[in-house]
Amino acid sequence: MNLVSALLAVVALVCVSGQVEARNCKRNKVYCGSTLRSIATGNNYDPVMEATGHTDGNDLFYCTDYDGNIKWIQYCQGGCRDNDWKDDTCNW
Repeated sequence: MNLVSALLAVVALVCVSGQVEARNCKRNKVYCGSTLRSIATGNNYDPVMEATGHTDGNDLFYCTDYDGNIKWIQYCQGGCRDNDWKDDTCNW
């Protein structure tokens, strides 16, 4: 019975750890800084935003690869709009 209990514990651990998947930006998509902060469970985007000097959330960033790396595009004077499944944009 101990072997069965141990196997069940391992299976439960694998199932739980699979649910804690890191979430990054999607490659070739444009994001508001505020959107990046809200989705980031794998990457903490604050240090990258600080390095670009754009931290208030009203900036657009381009996701360059599958690892979640980003590049600053522009500041949105009128604020930034989260467009859900499409690229985020500036409010004009």
